[in-house]
Amino acid sequence: MTNNAEPENSDRRQQIIEAALKVFSTKGYHKATNKDIAQAAGGISPGLIYWYFKDKEDLFLSIIRERAAIFQLADHPEKLMELPPREGLALIGRTYLSIFKVPGNVAIIRIMVGEAIRFPQIAEMFYKQVASRFLGLLSQYLQRQVDMGRLRPHDTVIAARSFLGMFVINVVTREIMRDPVALATPDERLIATVLDIFLGGLEIVEG
Repeated sequence: MTNNAEPENSDRRQQIIEAALKVFSTKGYHKATNKDIAQAAGGISPGLIYWYFKDKEDLFLSIIRERAAIFQLADHPEKLMELPPREGLALIGRTYLSIFKVPGNVAIIRIMVGEAIRFPQIAEMFYKQVASRFLGLLSQYLQRQVDMGRLRPHDTVIAARSFLGMFVINVVTREIMRDPVALATPDERLIATVLDIFLGGLEIVEG
């Protein structure tokens, strides 16, 4: 369904995205309706949303994609692949942490944590469209480092999950639980500590 009277308008699209984020944050993904989003967007027609997004899932994933810097890294991985482990993994960690500095992104995480338990299809949707791409990029990078002789052979899929997991638990502790120690820990200290732990078992030490 489209509205032929509505020309493509980036400001309108952004207005809908901001309204959807607000509604998802208060009502949750599952209970949010196009009518709710249209009202939050200034009383536009609910049908107008379909001019910009094919359905609610497309709208939710668009919110994530526009705010996740990791997509930019995944779209152009060439330079990343050639960086040595400490530089490349630091870039990946820094990029991941930067996501949570964008206004509204912490709300997305709260939505995911709250909704995924009750509605597994939401977690599955997020994994297929976002998490799997991040993990795929990380696994590909680790395999490239193995091929170049910079890291010893290992299961890069498990390693990718383990590396990301260390950041995830720190982000949840900081942004969801609001732990004072986590809040006071600078990103660069977190990145350096994760790298020391992770690379301690994988780096090839020259003789």
